Order: sequence, then structure tokens, then C-alpha cells
Amino acid sequence: MTMGSIFISENACAPLRRTLEETGNSVFTVCSSDVVYGAISSHPDIYMCKIKNVLTIDDMIVTEPDIRKIYQEEMQRENGSFAESPLIPALRTEDGRGHIVFEMGHIGSAYPEDVVYNAAVTERFFLHNTRFTSPQLLDRARDAGLEIISVRQGYTKCSCVTVGERSLITADEGIVHTLDAYNRDILEETGGAEDTIDVLQIEKGHVKLEGFEYGFLGGASGCVGDTVYFNGDLSQHPDCGKIVRFIEERGYRVRYFPGEELTDIGSVIWLP
Repeated sequence: MTMGSIFISENACAPLRRTLEETGNSVFTVCSSDVVYGAISSHPDIYMCKIKNVLTIDDMIVTEPDIRKIYQEEMQRENGSFAESPLIPALRTEDGRGHIVFEMGHIGSAYPEDVVYNAAVTERFFLHNTRFTSPQLLDRARDAGLEIISVRQGYTKCSCVTVGERSLITADEGIVHTLDAYNRDILEETGGAEDTIDVLQIEKGHVKLEGFEYGFLGGASGCVGDTVYFNGDLSQHPDCGKIVRFIEERGYRVRYFPGEELTDIGSVIWLP
């Protein structure tokens, strides 16, 4: 597995954190701040979104170690070998590995300003309520050649476990309805099932989020390499068997942690 950077909430369970540290990737802890409301203020998927090999991060993020300081030092070492974004330079590595773009002035403290980066992205699809998406992020999705699908749910990444090129798991009925309609249209137009999105609908709830009735499974998970990790004990979810089969049938492994409460931490985000 290519080594890279993992972003994880300060509220992640200890076994998940230890396991991710053992992968050899650099682990950045996203810390709580007053940028958004408390329940989601340490959630990586509120501050960032990865499209292909580009990770867009809001400049308001607080991490340990400080990703902004490390990034500035890296740019100085590169001595100008980076491309200019409208606001902050974007470091681009020569070997084709992932790079980071910082943005400023997009994220706000309340909905919908707090969901500008919360898109669910696979290798082929970009799902979000595009009325609320950061304009620069939407441009990057188009430039990357992703199929953009607008859904009503603003917390799209929170709501979806993304798997591989064209598969996802969600309890959100609105997302399922939109994708069912999309798939019908694709099949009528081309007849090619390979252009559709595989969706596993699961029972809502069964995920903890402090201050709310329940959280989302997408926010309690993340893919690093060939493994989808869950923050807590997935076996306590009534659809655990279906979830594991769906993921494994697509060539990925599943890792979860018995005895730990399944909790929404704003996803685990990996930049190779």
C-alpha cells in the first residue's frame, strides 16, 4: 500500500487510531474548534474532500500536527515547484501521488455553509447537493471527469460509505431514490450496467453522534488502501452481514473493533 496521509477526528476510538498508525501512513488528528457547531467540529469530512489525487482542505481546519505549517514548509523546500490556486499554492508532486489544495472563505458555522465539502466521491461519481458545494470543488469534480449527481442531502459524505469506483452504502432514502432514477435513465439510454451506481440501502440509525438521535455510517467509516475501516463495532449494526458482503464482493476488506460503540466521527479520509 502506498504510504500517505490519514485525517481522523480526535474523537476516534483508540483501537482504530492505533490500527491506522500501524499502516505506516502519517496520521493527522482533526481537532475541535468554533468554526462549526460542536458535534461536527472535529469531523474531517466537514473541512475537506478528496477528488482523485487532490485533497481540498479548508484553511480554517485545526489539526495536530499542524497540516498548514507542514504544508508551508514543504512548499519552501520545493522552492516554487507548485501550481497556483486562486488563493493558496497547491503542491503537486512529480511522481503523480496525491497533493493538497487549501481554500479560504467557504466554510460557515451553520447549515448549509458547513457542508460545502461534504460530498460523497468515488473514482467515477461526485454526489452532493450541488446548490451548496464549494464552487472550486465542483470545478475540480468536472475537471476530473466525474459524473456529477445532485441529491437533496447536504451531509452527503456523512450519509454514504463509498466503495471503489461506483458503489456506496447509505440509509438515506432520498439518495437511494435519486440514484435509482439515475440508474434507470442510464440503462434506458445505454443499457450498460457498468455505468450505473451499485447501492446498498441499510437501516437508518444504530450509529452514535453526540447531541443527535443518531449519526451516519458513512461518517463512521473510511477506506485506506484496500480496507474499509469502521469506528467501532459494526457487528452491532443489524445490517452488518449485508454491509460486509457488499464491501468484500467489491474486492475490499472490512475492519471494525468489537466492544467499541459505532460512532460517527466525520469519516476517515486518506490521501495516498
